[in-house]
Amino acid sequence: MPSSRFSGLYLSGRALAVLLVIVGVAGAMAFYRSHATPAEIWAGITHATDGPLASSQVGALTELSKEQELLAERVAPAVVQVNVTAHSSADGASGDGGDSGDPGGQGLPPDNPLSQFLGHQFPRRPQYDMGLGSGIIISPDGFIVTNNHVVQDATSIRVSLTDKREFPARVVGTDALTDLAVIKINASGLPNLPWGDSKAVKQGDEVYAFGNPFTFQFTMTHGIISGKGRLAQDRSDLRAPGDYLQTDAAINPGNSGGPLVDTRGEVIGVNAFIYTSTGSFSGEAFAIPSEIAKPISALLIAKGKVVRGYLGITIVALSPDEAHFFNVPSSTEGALVSDVTGGAAGARAGLKYGDLIVSFNGQPIADPTQLQLATGSVPPGTTVKLGILRDGKPVTLDARLGIAPQDENATASKAAAPQPSAGVALGVALGDLTAAARDRYQIPDNVQGVLITGVTPGGPAFNAGIIGPGLVITDINRVPVTSAANLRAQLQKLPPGDDVLLRLYNGGPQAGATYFVIHPAATGGGR
Repeated sequence: MPSSRFSGLYLSGRALAVLLVIVGVAGAMAFYRSHATPAEIWAGITHATDGPLASSQVGALTELSKEQELLAERVAPAVVQVNVTAHSSADGASGDGGDSGDPGGQGLPPDNPLSQFLGHQFPRRPQYDMGLGSGIIISPDGFIVTNNHVVQDATSIRVSLTDKREFPARVVGTDALTDLAVIKINASGLPNLPWGDSKAVKQGDEVYAFGNPFTFQFTMTHGIISGKGRLAQDRSDLRAPGDYLQTDAAINPGNSGGPLVDTRGEVIGVNAFIYTSTGSFSGEAFAIPSEIAKPISALLIAKGKVVRGYLGITIVALSPDEAHFFNVPSSTEGALVSDVTGGAAGARAGLKYGDLIVSFNGQPIADPTQLQLATGSVPPGTTVKLGILRDGKPVTLDARLGIAPQDENATASKAAAPQPSAGVALGVALGDLTAAARDRYQIPDNVQGVLITGVTPGGPAFNAGIIGPGLVITDINRVPVTSAANLRAQLQKLPPGDDVLLRLYNGGPQAGATYFVIHPAATGGGR
C-alpha cells in the first residue's frame, strides 16, 4: 500500500482515470452522432406511441385554418406600415440647439444598424419624434386610410408594403374629431380592401386585426366583436362619434390605422386605441366603425378636410327604460337632446332638451351617431329639416347649421410638390477630414471620405436614423467620395427625389462601417 506521502497522488491518479473513461465515452458518442444518419440517431430514442388525430376528426379545424390562410393572403398585401417623423409633443430641448456632438443624448433605437457601436454619444431629440403605425390601401392608385394620431404633425411619411417596396407619402387630409386621416403614395395597380358594413356586424362575430405591432410587420390576430357602440372614456369633444367597435383581437402599439376585417376580408373598422394599464394589449381594443370611416375618408379625399355643420346640442341614445318618460314607445329610435347651447343653430331653430330627433332632411335617424354623421355631411349655412318628437307629438323644425366655435379639425390638405432646380438634399452639414477631426472622432488615416458635422432634425438623414455628427461618408451610391465639395457635386448630379445609398464609417473603440438608404428631399442647393 502506498505511503501517506503519496496517498494524495494516488487518489488524483484514480480520479484522472475515471475522468479519462468519461471523456472517452463522451467522445465516442459525439463521434457516433456526428457520423450517424438521422435515422440511426432516432432509432435509439424512445418514440411517441400515440399518433396524431385523424383528418376526419379535425376536418372543420383544418378547413378553418385553410380559410384563415386565404383571408391573410387577401388582406395582408393591402395593409401598409406607416413610418413617420413628426414634431415632438414634448419639448426635451437643451435650449440653444448647440453642438450636437455633446454627450447626454438618448441614443439610437435597438434596431438601428449603428446602435452596436454608437453608444449614447448622440444628442437628444428636442423637436422631432419617430413613430410607427399602420394603414389600409383603399384604392389601386394609392389612397391609404390611417389614424390622425399616426400622421399628426408629420414632417416626413414613408410607407412600406408587404412586397418590400417603400414610397414617400403625403397627407391628403386629416380629421382630428374622428381620428382619421388619408395619405397618398404615387403608385398604381395596388392591392386594396373594400369597405364592409359595420352596422350589420353583431356581437360574437369573428374578426381579424392586421397591422404592425411593436414593429412586427404585417401581423394578423384573431378575435370576436366583444361589443358595439362603445364610447371613448377620454372623449373631450362631445361632437365626436361614440360608436366604436370593441374586439378582443390583439391590438398593440403600431396597430393604429390598420384594418379590422370580417371573415370576407371587408374593412369593418379602423383600429384606433386600447384600454390598458400596462401600455400593451389587455383584452380590450377599439376600432372606428366603417359607418364612420368610409364617409369621412371620402370627404378627406374630395376636400382635404371635414367642415361640419353644427347644431349646438348634446345628444344621447334613448333607452327603452327612458322612453315612457318622454311619452314615446319603448321601441322608438332617434337621438335624444340632453342639452342645447344658447344662441347656437339648434336653439335658434327652437330645439329643447328632451326633444327626440327622429329624422334629418327626411332621412330616419336611428341613433346619435347617425345624426352626427348626417350633420357633419352638410356644410355650415345649410338649412335642414329636423323631425322631432316632443312629448310624443311630431314637430318639424328648420335649422340653419352653423360652425362649431371649438372646431379642432385638422385642415391639412393636398400639399404642392416641391419644384427643385437640381440635385437632392441629405439634411447634413459636411466637412473635410482634418487632422483635428480624425483625432476627435478616432478616424484612422486609411479611412477616406467626408465628415458629417451636423444633422438637421426632421431631415432625410435624421429620418433614416442618422442623428449625430462624427460619422464619415465614404461612398455614395457605391462611388467613393474624396471631399465635401466632391460629395456636393455628386449630389447635384442626382435626379431630384432619388434614393441615395451611403456607406458610413464610425470611429472609436468599436469602429466599423454600415450602409444607410436615404430618402432625400429635392433641393436647389445640393447640400
